[in-house]
Amino acid sequence: MNKQVKRWLYRTGVFLASLTMTAGSLTAVPAAVHADTTTSSTSSSSSTNSTTDYTVNAKAAIAIDATTGQVLYAKNANTKLAIASISKIITVGVIEQEIKAGKLSWNTKVKVTKEEAKLSENTEYSNITLTAGKSYTVKELTEAAMIKSADAAAITLSRATGDSTTSFVKKMQAFVKKAGVTDAKLYNQVGLTNSQMGSYGLKGVAKNAENEMTATDVAKIAQYLIKNYPSLLNITKLTSTTIDGTTVTTINKMLPGQSDAPTQVKIDGLKTGTSDKAGACFVSTGTYQGHRIITVVLHATGGGDERFTQTANLYRLIANEYTAYTVQPSVAAAVPNGKVTTTTLTTQGKITLWKKDGTLLSPSLAINSKAADKNGKLTAPVKKGQVVGELTYAGLTGLDGNKLTVDVVPTTNVDKANVFVRMGRWVKSHI
Repeated sequence: MNKQVKRWLYRTGVFLASLTMTAGSLTAVPAAVHADTTTSSTSSSSSTNSTTDYTVNAKAAIAIDATTGQVLYAKNANTKLAIASISKIITVGVIEQEIKAGKLSWNTKVKVTKEEAKLSENTEYSNITLTAGKSYTVKELTEAAMIKSADAAAITLSRATGDSTTSFVKKMQAFVKKAGVTDAKLYNQVGLTNSQMGSYGLKGVAKNAENEMTATDVAKIAQYLIKNYPSLLNITKLTSTTIDGTTVTTINKMLPGQSDAPTQVKIDGLKTGTSDKAGACFVSTGTYQGHRIITVVLHATGGGDERFTQTANLYRLIANEYTAYTVQPSVAAAVPNGKVTTTTLTTQGKITLWKKDGTLLSPSLAINSKAADKNGKLTAPVKKGQVVGELTYAGLTGLDGNKLTVDVVPTTNVDKANVFVRMGRWVKSHI
């Protein structure tokens, strides 16, 4: 196969076709997290990708399984960097939260101020033109913010419940905390610098202050959004929409039908980001043979569409170096004080574990302290479906940087044995 054909396969995403997802047993495991820079491998499943360079040219990047949070690739993933308009996933997350709480609806209308209208006409920023004094629905503003990354629309959207920038940023901080992010630098709902926000900027904050997070933090927020507000993908997957009679087209070039769309990964989100300080950034999510993945690329080398090229590199790396095993692991757990002395614990549905060839999956069980006796054994009563412990997979890494863990629950109720039964067991064990 000549170089020209190889290059075509790479750019179209056919490279992903070689990997087949299979069901595996628990005797399986761990692929170490990539440390960073340049990695290459020989894939037994695809001769076209042997000795391929998977370098991810960006200041920071990460790729995870969206369900478990298993880290498949990490480069400077805990370095705090400017994220520009990726910030808008937090803004929309707050709005989704307000809708769920009944404080807003998708049909709630917000009137555009003169300053917002003026900002919407600034071609230096990503925008759609808004009319001063006109009201737009929350849905229209959300679509504008996510599909076109419209800055003025995001500011207007943030005022849907009467918030100032100060009060909305507090809501953003509370939202990301729910996703497990505690040290994000957040100054506004857009991702602009504080001075670019005009009268919507924060007082007492440096003019060049800009939202900053780590790639890991962005992945956590994306994971939280997908889990709790999956309908958001119905917006982010749109390649266009109509707002105020104007057609708005996406800036996500990896969506199906767009110029950088891979053929074997179906991208349906999530958000781009661009600024002088942040360069070109992109948090993506897509499904590969039924498995949802999240990737983050911050400060792609070369800027512009390189964020899409580097994201494609991440998906290529996963496809060529990992095999996905979809399982529902189960383990036996002792219940010394139960009517039955053993029960089966399992995950809440099937999970996907990613591994490299030649490795084994070796989970260990730990019972949560609230569900354990003084010896660390499961204590009755326990209810079916109650989270009582977790399986830890040595060699697999979670988003917290520790070994990957997944919650387990009993498959049946286990009542506490009466005092006579427990006394009899004690006597028997001490004879």
